[in-house]
Amino acid sequence: MADHVTVEICMGTTCYMMGSAQMAGMAERLPEEWKDRVTITGKRCTGACQKAGQYGRAPFVRVNGELIGAADEGKVLAAIRDLLEA
Repeated sequence: MADHVTVEICMGTTCYMMGSAQMAGMAERLPEEWKDRVTITGKRCTGACQKAGQYGRAPFVRVNGELIGAADEGKVLAAIRDLLEA
C-alpha cells in the first residue's frame, strides 16, 4: 500500500488534444479521503508518443512512475485506488 501517489498528466499537444485536457481538473474530483494522499500535476510532455507502438496511444499519464497509455479518468482513478488500497 502506498502512502502517497504522484500522478503526472502529459499536457503535450497530442495528449492534450486526445483527452488529457479533460483530466486536468481531476484533483478536485478525487474522493475526500484521497486528497491528502495524491498529488496531480501536468507535465509538458512525457515523450511517450514518440514510442507509441511500445506504450499505446495518447493521452499518457504516469502514476507513481508507471505509464498508462490511452489514459482516461477511470483508468487513472483505478490505478490510484490499486496503490492506495493494496
